[in-house]
Amino acid sequence: MQTRPYPSKSGRRLWLSRAEQQRLLDCVDEDYPRRRIALDLALTGLRSDEVRNVEPRHFERLDGGDDKWRLTVPDGKTGTRSTPVSRDLRERVKYLKSAARLRADEPIIDVSTRSLRDWIGEARDELADVLEDDRWHDLGMHDLRRTWATDTFYSLAFEGVPIAEELTMAWGGWAMTDSGRETFRRNYLGPVPDHVTASAMDHLPIS
Repeated sequence: MQTRPYPSKSGRRLWLSRAEQQRLLDCVDEDYPRRRIALDLALTGLRSDEVRNVEPRHFERLDGGDDKWRLTVPDGKTGTRSTPVSRDLRERVKYLKSAARLRADEPIIDVSTRSLRDWIGEARDELADVLEDDRWHDLGMHDLRRTWATDTFYSLAFEGVPIAEELTMAWGGWAMTDSGRETFRRNYLGPVPDHVTASAMDHLPIS
């Protein structure tokens, strides 16, 4: 976990490692599939309002993508956009749709923003106690979006994708303007993730 203080208020911004992201998802009991899906959607870059309104029909297979999937967000803050999603997330949504007998046009999560805050609050407090790490107490839904933005950007950039920032902003729904780019860089883009640093070290004369 990497943290930075807020520039103008108390508290800390958090960026989770990939292992910590998985630990958070695993902390959610399988008896509550909506909670896990909600946190996974936030770790896919969705805002809280967007998480609440995802429907099964919003998932679709990429053309020629060899079982790769995307999620369309039809009513995002900056309009309609699509973002890549894991096959595991799509399968969990498919299973829940069948088990709960949801319509294709029915919201999967369909709870209040307060409920989302409660869900992540229960998970973070449990992890803080189990891991004896008080930093988890600062974790909020917005930190999951920060984590996704930072991991996505640096992963693409390290692989040499020339439009890493543009792709991340497009998938995450930041406006392609000077102010949108400033918001992305100042409030979401965080320190280089550990897995990127570890991969980069393979190219350095460090034993």
